[in-house]
Amino acid sequence: MKEFGSDFHYLPCQDSPSRTLMDYYPNATYYAVGRHALMDLFAQSAWKRLWVPEYFCHDVLASLQRSGVALKLYQDSPLNDERKTLQTLPYEEGDALLRVNYFGLRTKRSCDGIPVPVIEDHTHDLIGDWATNSIADWCIASLRKTLPLAEGGILWSPKGLRLRAYPDLTSENELLASMRWRAMRKKTLYLNDLVDNKNEFRSDLISTEEKIDVLSISAMDDESLSYIRQFDIDQWYRRKRENRERLKEISFDCATVLEPENAACNPFSLTLLFDSETQRNQYRSYLINHSIYPAILWVIPRTDDTELSSFSSRMLSVHCDARYNREEMMQLRHIIAKGLSML
Repeated sequence: MKEFGSDFHYLPCQDSPSRTLMDYYPNATYYAVGRHALMDLFAQSAWKRLWVPEYFCHDVLASLQRSGVALKLYQDSPLNDERKTLQTLPYEEGDALLRVNYFGLRTKRSCDGIPVPVIEDHTHDLIGDWATNSIADWCIASLRKTLPLAEGGILWSPKGLRLRAYPDLTSENELLASMRWRAMRKKTLYLNDLVDNKNEFRSDLISTEEKIDVLSISAMDDESLSYIRQFDIDQWYRRKRENRERLKEISFDCATVLEPENAACNPFSLTLLFDSETQRNQYRSYLINHSIYPAILWVIPRTDDTELSSFSSRMLSVHCDARYNREEMMQLRHIIAKGLSML
């Protein structure tokens, strides 16, 4: 593989999928991006304020605020158990709560003792125990973060609740999605040595990513909808678990591998927590120099919460999803292990 991580390239669907996302959530509503589900849900509800965890994507929080969602932060991070905290927050009438399954590491949560509507973000594990057995009012996810789609967000209600209105597909989003699908196909050509210049696709992916931040609420584009109707999500998650197990065979002396709470979870990636920010940054630079593009989830502005800032500055997410076959994972494992031995 010429490079690992970053945006997905185009992957054709297999014939006769065993199970698709639509089989799991037959009554879901599909959006251009995950944040649209939250924005639309808030706009159609009588809620006045949304509680969100401090450890979250601040670009998404900024989009929510621009759309008129009033936010209130509560303490939560991948190293905490948030369950007792959520029962004691100073809720007010008109509040709702967003809780997050960080990196697909958390198992099913109860909503007992939470006196407000609960929305769960299952972006990092779409079909794990918590998502498929949720008892929340609503569940959301960003699909393009974990599936090879040009775009995509999903909203469903484990309680069978319904929206008053459903989003239309905007012409603006049709153009954006078309550009991203085209860029994904060009990336496939690049990875197969049929295109030499990465700018053939990178410029389009970067420009559309910027447009997503200001995109008005829209339904998912037709090509993405057609894709997930054919996409074997069970096979995708099974292969991702196998790939992650291959990387776990590495000896991580200067970093901790974050593990799921139980076997019913589907970890999003190989998530590493280094002993120091310096080590994380050195290792990240090493990987990028070897055409491996890990993610930082997320860059959190410096706050008085030292634990929150410390986690953000020391974590690294290494992609190991099912776009890679066994031989490619062996190549990735060799590069990762060599870099760790140099720290």
